[in-house]
Amino acid sequence: MKRLLFLVVAPVVVSLFGCGDSSVGSASCGTFTACGGSVVGVWKVATMCMDFTAAASSVCPGEIATESLQPSGTITFTISGTYSTAITMNGSSKFSYPASCMTSLAGTCAELGSALSSASAADAGVLGSCTSGSNGDCTCSEVIKNAPSNETGTYSTSGSSITMTQTGSISTQDPAEYCVQGNSLTMHSTDATAGDSALLVLTR
Repeated sequence: MKRLLFLVVAPVVVSLFGCGDSSVGSASCGTFTACGGSVVGVWKVATMCMDFTAAASSVCPGEIATESLQPSGTITFTISGTYSTAITMNGSSKFSYPASCMTSLAGTCAELGSALSSASAADAGVLGSCTSGSNGDCTCSEVIKNAPSNETGTYSTSGSSITMTQTGSISTQDPAEYCVQGNSLTMHSTDATAGDSALLVLTR
């Protein structure tokens, strides 16, 4: 179930910052080369791109994953090594699973939908459900409307990597790769387990 529930995205901006490669590319998100730099300042979220291609093919051949997610708000990095986020997420996502994958995923589309609905209910502004097709396939959708992600924590940089640890967290996030060029900060992360990746662009 972890693969599907990756999309319950109230804390998406920071929780997606797992380990990333220094030079990446995908059909949907383009290319990125890490360069490091000073992140100190207040950064406004400009765009975010998420790529589920690798994870979809590894978990369920034939799965089709699409998303249209847009965060808004700011991330602030202080010179003393702390950060804070004031982010709101809007958009939608959809996963279509062929009948051949249903047994390994959850057994039935109804069971998958129940798990997604329960997880979505725990996140403000997120509504999720699944619908079974006549041929045994299953389509799961989420609608995200003004889902908040406000948190604080500490961060550290090393070369072109940044590590962010949320206040109260018992574990440290894997580092994300980043690049500051002028008034633009680009951050790339990959979920090491699922294979999903995200490219976040901020400006100041």
